[in-house]
Amino acid sequence: MRVDLRDGQWAELRERISHGADKRIRLMRHRGSTDPDALLETGDLLIREFVTAWHVLDVDGSAIPLGDADATDRLPEDIADVIIDAAAELYNGATVPNVPTPD
Repeated sequence: MRVDLRDGQWAELRERISHGADKRIRLMRHRGSTDPDALLETGDLLIREFVTAWHVLDVDGSAIPLGDADATDRLPEDIADVIIDAAAELYNGATVPNVPTPD
């Protein structure tokens, strides 16, 4: 899924994640219920698990390579918010149980 961001920037997000990614997100959300630092890290984890490609610039106008260790820290806050919201929506939709099929 492509997310269009301001000024021609964009991010591609996967619509499905692996079981391992789901476990990491669930664990971080659980930790976040008692640890505010873990709660803050949940957004970064959503970005790392869902974003497959992007064209995003830091606050100084330099491109942020997706694979950089500090990529999520360099994101402008408004851009991070949009990506996190889109990833959270995909995550919440992907974890809704399937409707049982009639016998």
